Amino acid sequence: MLDDNKASKLISKSLRVRLSEKESQQVEDKLESCEQTQKFAALSKAIQESVAGNLAVSKMGVTKSNAGGLTSEAKLRLKGSVLSAVEEKNSLSQAGLISGSSVEIGKTVSHTPEFDSGLEEYRKITNRFHLMRVLGEGGLGKVWLARDEQLNRRVAIKELKSESSVSPNARLRFHREAEITGHLEHPNVVPLYQYGINQATEEPFYAMRFVGKRTLTDAISEHHDRIAAGFDCSINTHRLLSVFLDICQAIAYAHSRGVVHRDLKPNNVALDNFGQVIVLDWGLAKIMEDSELAMKVNLSVDIASSSTLIQTMDGEVIGTPRFMSPEQASGRLDEVDQKSDIYGLGAILFAMLTGKAPHDQELSESADLDSVLKTIAESETPRPLDVYSCVPQELDAICAKAMAKKRHLRFESVQDLAEAVEAWMAGQNEKKAGYDNLRMEGRELRAELQSYAHNLERNVRFAAGLPPIEQLMQVTSDQEISVWRERLSSIFEGLLQANPDYQNIAYLRFDEDSYTELVRVERIGNDSHKIRVVPKSRLTTATPNDFHQRVIHKLPEEVLTSLVCNPMCSPDARNCNRVGLLSAVPVYNDQTEELFGLVLINCDMQKLLRRQMERRLNAGEVIVACDTFNILMRTKQGQFCDESLSATVRDAAPEFLPVVDYLQDNLDFIDNTNCDIYGGRLWFDSNKNGVMYMLKSNSS
Repeated sequence: MLDDNKASKLISKSLRVRLSEKESQQVEDKLESCEQTQKFAALSKAIQESVAGNLAVSKMGVTKSNAGGLTSEAKLRLKGSVLSAVEEKNSLSQAGLISGSSVEIGKTVSHTPEFDSGLEEYRKITNRFHLMRVLGEGGLGKVWLARDEQLNRRVAIKELKSESSVSPNARLRFHREAEITGHLEHPNVVPLYQYGINQATEEPFYAMRFVGKRTLTDAISEHHDRIAAGFDCSINTHRLLSVFLDICQAIAYAHSRGVVHRDLKPNNVALDNFGQVIVLDWGLAKIMEDSELAMKVNLSVDIASSSTLIQTMDGEVIGTPRFMSPEQASGRLDEVDQKSDIYGLGAILFAMLTGKAPHDQELSESADLDSVLKTIAESETPRPLDVYSCVPQELDAICAKAMAKKRHLRFESVQDLAEAVEAWMAGQNEKKAGYDNLRMEGRELRAELQSYAHNLERNVRFAAGLPPIEQLMQVTSDQEISVWRERLSSIFEGLLQANPDYQNIAYLRFDEDSYTELVRVERIGNDSHKIRVVPKSRLTTATPNDFHQRVIHKLPEEVLTSLVCNPMCSPDARNCNRVGLLSAVPVYNDQTEELFGLVLINCDMQKLLRRQMERRLNAGEVIVACDTFNILMRTKQGQFCDESLSATVRDAAPEFLPVVDYLQDNLDFIDNTNCDIYGGRLWFDSNKNGVMYMLKSNSS
């Protein structure tokens, strides 16, 4: 016996088409046994006759119809009587490829259900797409740039290729791709606008947002071109990793809906100019059987066709070999799940870090696809550090875990992978901030040393212009010489007292191949407060050294400043490990305009550096060396390492040698990869006889 709902549907159907013999018999049996069904049938027939314009009186008790048309009550009942037919039509439209849609040279007609007072209605939308040019072409479909003529906007149209349309499985895959994309409503998944059938070719197509032609592949290539050109790319690295996190968000959302992408690669990620990241091409996506989305998608496809599709795909190699997981390469599609996408994300990260796909080596060694796939399936996964030595070790470890050959050794979820990269970025930002402070300290050191050298040059020029200097060139009697020596010595003493790093000041006279000290004032030992004027009997006469020779060839007021080992003027200086910063200026006789001698100030470089190092608070280790690689000053954790003085960098700190080599030809060494070491140089004398300083962070 029919229930009331089924009976009402059959009665409504009988008013439009002839019922089958079985259905007619079921309706007659129901009418005989149920008075309510009889009344419903009578009312339905009256409504049908009213719509047709028939004013006849029915045999079942309705005396007449409204000559002016349906009453309000009848209209409401009419809506109810046709509801079942609407539901039936809706189910039929969902069972096919959106039945009733068509395209006429880019024209699509689609139906959108609307609900009003419990009644399901359709809104018919007509649209035209003008195809402009082909954007890309894959194995299954072709993508066009098109213009939506209704809204005057650009869209992307993907259509099934004519050679693929002969395969029922290809059409089913195309439709499933559209359905899956339509269900993944996420900011980082390309939005789908419409699905339709081209009226001319009867081939399916769908319209989606046009995201431009720039892909992650382009961004990675440009990034590594800049690195090769020597640019500072630390900010760009941060941007690429931010893009990676957006990709992870899209894939994590897809996994939450039970969808596995299975073809993750940089070329399937679109980037616009405003930071939008869009994951494309869900044509190879797999829907997990136990997911909610699997139930929804399966309702809209033929069950037998769906089973055939799954059987056809089983055993195939799905994905792109350069970024493919071992289980995909071996064709074990029953093992392909979320962990395979995690491998694919690791492969994208690999490309970001190295500029190359993880399986480029396998493809370059053999053109045989079977051999390549076998190698991918059986060999250990390469690590980024094996390809590019500047990859940070922490990111290398993250990438290696994501791409582990054994699936159970990979990250448990995409969220875990994203959190690992995010944690590294957060730590790197903190480390970068510390490194910025380290670099600032290094540059402050250079500025202070440079300023000190300029002050030294001003003082030596001032000393050379003192009146006693000129008088000592003119007077000849011992008494007059003693008077002017005393006056000059007093001024030199004042200079030493005002500048605690000055070791001695001397006024020298040149006589052919030798020089004689006329005045020298010096500090006594290591006591900075004790200063003495060297007696005339202890003043030195000696052969000019290389530094003296270079000074006397300069013009008046031209100052030479340079680092000199064993800078004491006297030949009996015993501390040969001391290094001085010497500044000297030639002195000319104003009357004869001939060279008379020079004025020289000697600064204790180690003493100066020691005072400067006490203010380097962020550096864990500091080394200052001369251009011969001899260490002038070294501190570790704020403690001075005097045992390293005069030792070479090669012997005492070989880890700094690459920095020293770099600084021979460059002003700064900036560690953008590990943010551990900052180095700089300051040459005092025509790019030689200068210092190199290297500061190492506390965390390294």
